[in-house]
Amino acid sequence: MASWIRKNDTIPYETAELIISAIIPIILIIIGTIGNLISIFILFNKENYQISTNIYLIFLCLMDTISLYQWNLKHAVHTITAGRREIWGRSVFLCQLGQFFAFYTLHTSAMFLTFVELDRACLLRSTWYKRKIAQPRIALIICTIILVVLFALNGFLFGLGFEYSIYNNST
Repeated sequence: MASWIRKNDTIPYETAELIISAIIPIILIIIGTIGNLISIFILFNKENYQISTNIYLIFLCLMDTISLYQWNLKHAVHTITAGRREIWGRSVFLCQLGQFFAFYTLHTSAMFLTFVELDRACLLRSTWYKRKIAQPRIALIICTIILVVLFALNGFLFGLGFEYSIYNNST
């Protein structure tokens, strides 16, 4: 990774960068967190918790919240501090963890969304599926399997090496 020092642009560009890279991500974090928490509280209601689709939706909300913080908070902090502070760049482990979460949370969110659609389609077509498979306990087991399998599939990101390069452009 090359080392360089950020130079400030003129005022209109700095303002646009601040709005796009710092203010909008913070707004997305606030709105997304509130929306996901409201959804989780509604889905944890005793009546709603007995439906297998809602179990997948709870896990989807959790993964989306982690994904929201992983990307948006990183860029907002970097922009607000003019590149002097990094959330994920403090150590090699945190850097690897940041790369891992970037892929893992998006893959699991997509998988849970797929299972929501699959569950709804099977509930409409099969009474056997409704009686035998569409149970909250089975949905929790499936969600755990999804988390473990995708953790294993994305685990190679922890083994990637890192190289730090400093370029001296003086001639």
